[in-house]
Amino acid sequence: MNKLYYIVCEEKETTLFEGRYQGRTRGGALKFLKQSIGRKTLNGLVFTITEIPVPLIREIVAEMLAGGVTPAENVVAITHPDPEPKVTRFDAFAAAAEPEVTPAKATPNKKPKPAPKATAAKVGNPGHGDDHWTKVRAYWEKCRSINKTAEKFGLSPNTVKTRARREGWNK
Repeated sequence: MNKLYYIVCEEKETTLFEGRYQGRTRGGALKFLKQSIGRKTLNGLVFTITEIPVPLIREIVAEMLAGGVTPAENVVAITHPDPEPKVTRFDAFAAAAEPEVTPAKATPNKKPKPAPKATAAKVGNPGHGDDHWTKVRAYWEKCRSINKTAEKFGLSPNTVKTRARREGWNK
């Protein structure tokens, strides 16, 4: 049984093909599309092939011509859906926010605790300040050995290597 396919094919903002194809399979519609636009593949193109069964179309047209159904009877009013609840992100590395206190749970004698102050995060290795890295670099410049430097300061060789690369110690 033949089916009617509606085909739309676009490349970026340009419509390359828009039309219909009547055939047995979706694969046949794909071949037709490739021939119509003159390409072997559809790579890089956005396309859709929508199947509309021919008997269904005939049935709808016959019913409309007979006057049984007017198009306005089947129209369903579109309603706006309820707004979705606000999505909040829980970040493992962010400072914990204080929960909002509702009036029913509030106690008059207790004052809300202030949020803990976040310390300024260093760009480098957490837990080591600039003074520490100045000493590490000075030692590295003397011995020029990543492994010895890492061992002396209790660091991983990869940590020292990464810091040296980031700050351009070899230059």
